[in-house]
Amino acid sequence: MDGFDTQAAWLRRFQADAESNLHAFALRLREAMPERVTVLERKGLFARSAKTTGVAVEMEQHRYLLELVDGRLKASIAMVVRDIAISTKTIDPAEWFAKLSAETQNASEHAKRLAQSLSAFMAS
Repeated sequence: MDGFDTQAAWLRRFQADAESNLHAFALRLREAMPERVTVLERKGLFARSAKTTGVAVEMEQHRYLLELVDGRLKASIAMVVRDIAISTKTIDPAEWFAKLSAETQNASEHAKRLAQSLSAFMAS
């Protein structure tokens, strides 16, 4: 499945049941990258459990934020320098998924090359 098909599938899935799919997506991201992902939750005064309202993903220079606002997905990407957001851009959720996917892929490839380099160093 190519990138466009994957993005379209995610958007269709979210539109069907945005709240539960956002929760599942946020948990999956946190499981994959626990040090980079924060699940945003809100608990009502009399609620037994918290509702997932969004997910934030911290990458090298960007903070990706996907929130559920009035039943609709709202996506933004912030440029981050020394843990301070210097600019934030609201974008289409499809573009958000594509950019996050590309950046995590690049980070994975970088980590793989680093691991290979360390292994080669230790073996010599």
